[in-house]
Amino acid sequence: MRRRRTNTFRLSPNKEQEQRLFELADNCARMFNEVNYKRRQSFFSGNFDWNTDFFYHKYKKVIGSATAQQVTRKNNEAWKSFFALLRLKKEGKLPKHIRKVSPPTYWKDRKTGKRVLMILIRCNCYKLEEKYLKLPFGLKIRWKGQNRWEGKQGRLEIRYDDLSRRWYAYMPVEIEKPLHQPTGDKKKKAYADLGIINIITSWIEKEKRPEIYSGRSLLSDWWYWNGKIGKHQSIMEKNGKRKTSRQLRRLFKKRQKRFKHSINTIIARFVKNCWEKEVSEIVIGDVTRIRENSRKKMKGRKANAMINNFWSFKYTYERLRVTAENHGIKIGKKEEKYTSKTCSLCGKIHRNGRKHRGLYICKTQGVTMNADVNGVANIANPIFPKPYWRDRDNWLVAQPSVVKVKTTTVEPPTL
Repeated sequence: MRRRRTNTFRLSPNKEQEQRLFELADNCARMFNEVNYKRRQSFFSGNFDWNTDFFYHKYKKVIGSATAQQVTRKNNEAWKSFFALLRLKKEGKLPKHIRKVSPPTYWKDRKTGKRVLMILIRCNCYKLEEKYLKLPFGLKIRWKGQNRWEGKQGRLEIRYDDLSRRWYAYMPVEIEKPLHQPTGDKKKKAYADLGIINIITSWIEKEKRPEIYSGRSLLSDWWYWNGKIGKHQSIMEKNGKRKTSRQLRRLFKKRQKRFKHSINTIIARFVKNCWEKEVSEIVIGDVTRIRENSRKKMKGRKANAMINNFWSFKYTYERLRVTAENHGIKIGKKEEKYTSKTCSLCGKIHRNGRKHRGLYICKTQGVTMNADVNGVANIANPIFPKPYWRDRDNWLVAQPSVVKVKTTTVEPPTL
């Protein structure tokens, strides 16, 4: 099965090369915006026009015929995606999280008014060497990073990050084999419950103890950066009417980067542990609509902030899926309804069964266990139908081992 992965590099151009990159990126943005403007006007008039020959001939001498072709193709992809969403909306099959379908926007930041600087290079028009990236127009730029994936290379995207003021190259690669070959029993499974305080609570079949990958330090770090952001916003509010600034955007980006780094570290350790213990499939509880439920129940300002702002189930799941695929492990989803409320030993929903400090008490058998472990047990075993009674498993009542990822609140170096 072929999969797509991306190699990311940081480019280190000299002054002349950087000036050339700025010119190419600006012209690419101009072409994309002009093509998009014409298509938006034709769409709103009711007579959509795909023809872009005028813009191709206008820009091919400035950015090259191959790059002009790729810019047009990029815009084609955006419009095809838009029309696909319109069809789903008409058929009533549009995902619930998508509330509005809008035509493709321009390569332009609405807040700053600056164009989004991006260069598209066709797959056969660039070459990655040991130290240099060879591009059209005689550009040969040094790069830093890790060429992790090897395979059939796709369209190269070079982007300028206005906050860090650096150039990055993204090279998609089509691979056929996972990074690590799967080993051992093909039927062995691991079960995982994704959460906020405990990012992953897992149990691997035949293991005597479950494992908890704690996210307390990550959450503490997130609150720390929230305080920094709030303080900066209050200063801006006192000094003037500006709602955003470069410093504020940098703070938001730092918070996001640190969150993603910690999540990636937790997932990497969890998947590696599964691979070493010869797991073939990871089954997780599906909590896709947890935000909708939290809004209905109104759990409190702090709890809602953690669920709606801090926790990202989609990002965590995607990173888990990709990392597991890299190790040749399958990922499966299972309905998580009532798994946290139902007792995994007797199958009953005990009133006030879940206590503070993450404990769950089975009032039928008088057993206390970790609440998240109880949820994992219900993901591993079917709750319904009857009979509910099960044999007590030692791993259910065993003290889970806790894996901690250290996240310091000391400010990192400026970007």
